[in-house]
Amino acid sequence: MKQLGILLMWLMTATLTDAQPTAFRRQEKPGDWLIGVTASASRYAGDLSERYNIKHLQLGWSAQAHARWRLHESLCIRAETGIYYLHARQQYTQNAANMLAFYTTNLSLNLDLEIDALPVDFNMQNILYGVLGGGITNLDPQTTLNGKVIKLTDFNTEGTKYARWVGQFRYGLGIPFALSRWTQIRVEGTYTHVLSDYLDDVSTVYTDKAAAPLLEAQVADPRRLVGLEPNVAGAQRGNPGKRDGYFLITFQAVYKFH
Repeated sequence: MKQLGILLMWLMTATLTDAQPTAFRRQEKPGDWLIGVTASASRYAGDLSERYNIKHLQLGWSAQAHARWRLHESLCIRAETGIYYLHARQQYTQNAANMLAFYTTNLSLNLDLEIDALPVDFNMQNILYGVLGGGITNLDPQTTLNGKVIKLTDFNTEGTKYARWVGQFRYGLGIPFALSRWTQIRVEGTYTHVLSDYLDDVSTVYTDKAAAPLLEAQVADPRRLVGLEPNVAGAQRGNPGKRDGYFLITFQAVYKFH
């Protein structure tokens, strides 16, 4: 089975390589520096979404810039910084009656390894690579009530004050396509695990807001806005056993210094 996988990967990369003019062959060697900019489609995965709800993907966006240094024929180190936007509404899930919603635009800083399936000196241009790394991100969930933007971090919705900066780690796959000896476009897919369950301000249970200011009570349980009976204290609000994350499908434009 392993040998079959290697053969299929070889056939795919060899076909793509043969289709490229010799003048456009990708040229990289240890010590090379590359810079790139990226644009991505994002999708949140957490308490306010359902992973397999294809009908309501609720896509966001992301933009990054990175610098990459080739350490070895099969290994690069990449530093990346950027922003990403996520959003979700519980109305598209089985918990629609709870009416929770959020959106967020966060900063992200990552340091990754890119591991090529084959050495770049293998005379192949479109070599599949894996991404493995991590970094930090900020948490800034917001929502809208009665047309007003509400910063959820200003309210103690679940009786827990959580960190505003947290760690994250990610993994994925990508493939480059040479445009010239110094430029590439790359397609990459990654999933990022955020090391917090409060990317969306939802994690554990509803708390008693009977004595809280009205706005705080409405933010914690929007059912109050439409005259519905609020959830009782202790009722499940989120899933603390699973932390939040997000997917990125990324298109990169890359330039190699020469």
